[in-house]
Amino acid sequence: MRIILFFLFLFAFTTTSVFAQEIDLINTEKRIILLKSESRESDWLQAQIKRLTTDRMALEERQALLLVLANDEIYDDQGRITNLSASQLITQYELLDFEGVVVIGKDGKIKLQQAFIVNPREIFSLIDNIPAIEVEQTDSKIID
Repeated sequence: MRIILFFLFLFAFTTTSVFAQEIDLINTEKRIILLKSESRESDWLQAQIKRLTTDRMALEERQALLLVLANDEIYDDQGRITNLSASQLITQYELLDFEGVVVIGKDGKIKLQQAFIVNPREIFSLIDNIPAIEVEQTDSKIID
C-alpha cells in the first residue's frame, strides 16, 4: 500500500513540475499575451481577440504568443485547447478574480495586467519598449 501511495505522490509531483516547466519554457521563447475570461463566449473577450488577431504580423514581429484562458482551459489563438495547466497559470500569476489582458515577458514576469479592452497599440508599444526587443528587432532586419 505504501508503495502505491509513493508512486501516486511521485506521479502528482512530476505532473505539476512538468506543467510549471512547460509554462516557464514558453516564457523563455516568447512573450505571452494572455486573455483571461470566465467564458470563451464573452463579448469582451471576443472583441479583444479580434483586435489582436487583425495584425498577426505585429504579434510575430514581437515574438508574442496569444493565449486565451477561459472555462478552466488554455486555448491557442486558433481556439484549440493546449496542454498547459490553467490552474497553474492562475496560481502562478494570481489571476483568480481577474478578467482582461495580461502580458508576460520572456522573463516570466507580468508586464501589463489590465481589464478588457486594451488597445493593441498600447500592448505593442509596451513590448517595443522592453530593452531586449530592440536587439531582437535589429537582429531580424539584418540580411546576410
